[in-house]
Amino acid sequence: MSRQLLVQSVGALSAALGIVLASSCAQQGAPPGGPEDLRPPIVIRTVPDTFELLRTLDGSIRFEFDERISERPSSGTFDNAVIISPRTGEVVVGHSSRSLTVELVGGFRPDLVYRVTLLPVVRDLFGNQMRDPFELIFSTGAETVPTTLAGIAWDRITGSGVDEYQVWATALDDDSVVHVAVTDNQGVYAFRYIPGANYEITAFNDRNADAVIDMMEIQGSRSLSIENGDTVFLNFPVLQPDTTPATLVTASALDSVTLLLEFDDYLDPGLVLEMIDLIVATEDGTDVLVDSVLHEHDYLAYVAMVMDSLVVLDSLDAVSQAAAMAAAITAESDSTIADSIASDIEVSQDDPEVLEDIEPIRRRGPPNLDGRSVSPPSREVSPNSAGGRQASGPDGEQLPARRVILLLGNPVLPDVTYNVVINDLENLYGVPLGGGETSFFVAPAGIADTADVADSILVPDTGVVDTVAAEIGIR
Repeated sequence: MSRQLLVQSVGALSAALGIVLASSCAQQGAPPGGPEDLRPPIVIRTVPDTFELLRTLDGSIRFEFDERISERPSSGTFDNAVIISPRTGEVVVGHSSRSLTVELVGGFRPDLVYRVTLLPVVRDLFGNQMRDPFELIFSTGAETVPTTLAGIAWDRITGSGVDEYQVWATALDDDSVVHVAVTDNQGVYAFRYIPGANYEITAFNDRNADAVIDMMEIQGSRSLSIENGDTVFLNFPVLQPDTTPATLVTASALDSVTLLLEFDDYLDPGLVLEMIDLIVATEDGTDVLVDSVLHEHDYLAYVAMVMDSLVVLDSLDAVSQAAAMAAAITAESDSTIADSIASDIEVSQDDPEVLEDIEPIRRRGPPNLDGRSVSPPSREVSPNSAGGRQASGPDGEQLPARRVILLLGNPVLPDVTYNVVINDLENLYGVPLGGGETSFFVAPAGIADTADVADSILVPDTGVVDTVAAEIGIR
């Protein structure tokens, strides 16, 4: 190889090495050995500024960050990550290395207070995500009056708040102005600086993200009037729309005088069940007397009160038996100890010295919804039997159930098949003409004979049964 060729080859090799090194230096990423970036991106500037009054707006606003941000949000799209209230046009979001620009198709209308919410889906190049929403408020001419509407949108079935639901406040005198909010993970929504007006407030699950309230999307609404400067709290439920009536699925005997009916749909807990058309009869047409028809929550309250009453009666029995025992001791020996026992009305059922040889009276309480009799003092009855649900709505609203309990005037008999027919039932959504027909068989020795439950708690001068019946509304 000639000296000239050797020099050319060395030069080419050096140039290639220089290109590789330059390329390596240009690669993105944290320097080796440096601290890991765990800090989320932060909005450091907005255009316009917070609470700025603008006479004119060129059609775009901007969020600037303290570091480079990813071109992909953690969920959805950037267009859906910015909520503009009132919504007067389609939102279009542009991305640059350190900022987001927001435009409203048709422009920002004059004489309005706009609230722009950036949802916490923006993240940096290391995947660190914004922790909280960022809110920008500015005016295009209207006065910024601190009027607030807030509350909880909650699931009518579970009682819990609904997450990421759209909430619209539509002015009844101008339906082109729609104020928008989004619920958090507790179902809380808030409108700030909303002008006073008459509104229709609607919460809905925008499942297809088309910003339209579809007929079959879970939803709920309320109407209210707000004055400028008011702070108003409004909680309201949402429910899946329904067009089919509730159908009777099964009937079963919890005990000889208690029947459980189950439906395929939830029932309104405020529905007056005594007005429905109901028949319970044997296959040969012998009717069974139905004393009461109770919602699930009413029956559980009834069971709880009866169990409380039985605890009281057990205590009265203990005192009575102790006094009788003391009287017997007194008859055999004039003992001051015996006299003391006889006069002591606070004798405990668990006092081994007094009640050692006394057999307590065994009373059978009404069954729980599993068909097992609940006996004091072990009480496992809850005001709400549905697992995974709250006890009530945020304002104490009773939650619905699919079950209804019948208290019978005469017991069902073993080894007999019974038919149940029910008509004119409404479901939770108000759809009428529900009901149906089903049958159940009482197996020999398959249920407890509790026809004497009421008798078992009849004690002179206690008023227990009458009190329970009056409070729960049982005939």
